[in-house]
Amino acid sequence: MKNSRYLSWRIRFFAALMLASYLVFVLLAVMVEKDDTARLFLCAAAGILLAAALLVFHYWIHNPWRQIQRLLTRIGEGYFPEEKPNPQGEVMLSPAFGKVIEKTYDLRHSQQYHMMNKRQIQYLALQNQINPHFLYNTLDGIRSEALLEGNATVAEMSEALATFFRYTISKVENLVTIEEELENCETYFRIQQFRFGDRLKLEIVKDEEWDKLSGCLIPKLTLQPILENSIIHGTELKLGEGISRIIIRRSGRLLLIRVSDNGVGMDEETLQKLNSRMNTDPDIGRGEGSGSIALANVSNRIHLIFGEDYHIHVYSIENHGTDVDITLPCVYSENEIEKVKNLS
Repeated sequence: MKNSRYLSWRIRFFAALMLASYLVFVLLAVMVEKDDTARLFLCAAAGILLAAALLVFHYWIHNPWRQIQRLLTRIGEGYFPEEKPNPQGEVMLSPAFGKVIEKTYDLRHSQQYHMMNKRQIQYLALQNQINPHFLYNTLDGIRSEALLEGNATVAEMSEALATFFRYTISKVENLVTIEEELENCETYFRIQQFRFGDRLKLEIVKDEEWDKLSGCLIPKLTLQPILENSIIHGTELKLGEGISRIIIRRSGRLLLIRVSDNGVGMDEETLQKLNSRMNTDPDIGRGEGSGSIALANVSNRIHLIFGEDYHIHVYSIENHGTDVDITLPCVYSENEIEKVKNLS
């Protein structure tokens, strides 16, 4: 039974067994043609064998086939198993399929693959630095001209915009400290205030152990897109004062962040649809509003970096506001992240 882990072998074996059983029953039926009792017993045996065959087919062939189908779907979407396939334990479609999966795993985890990715990232980063430098210089030029003309508002706005783009475009790291992310949120909010004035307010509530927590690592651009979402789709659309609030606290080994607003909120159907697809469908937001896309991007990056145990959940009441809860591990180094991901 060395090849029993291959689905192709199981199908051939099952087909051969069913054919042999059919021939045996035909032969027995001919032999007991005139014996009613024997024929009745033979029919009962055939029914039992058929039921057993259906059970074997379901658990031995159909269920493994569905698992393989899910695996192929995930690979087609760009996800690949983090653990190397076990040659002794996992069911494979065929020997050739098993070799392809194992070879692909080896290539993805080889030093050559990582070096190629690193070079490509460095090349893209070099490309992306060309236009940003021009942008920064232009904004600095606008700021200088504004100061010479005595227009402090334009100068301040240009400086804030340059700071925001410098963080967003030039800082190529995947992970930043939560303190850096909060500073970027404050810069973004300053830019929005030039447009809305005092109608918008931002409140940041930090954990009482903020000195220790400020160095905690989170994915870059986790909070700003959600804050932007709360302003554009929440407080901007309401009459009166709009308040956005970022609350950060620690609970054991978890970093809990809530981005809330007192905006227009959303109806129950929209909320359920958003949450039901948020952490399961990587294509959420396609063909929908930009707010769904922003949440999807943040959610997907959290899953990729930390694992499926960490997530985003949205709470909302129509005409009262929206809360976006982010659950992350409290980590301070990439080594800790690898341990967290392996446990998830």
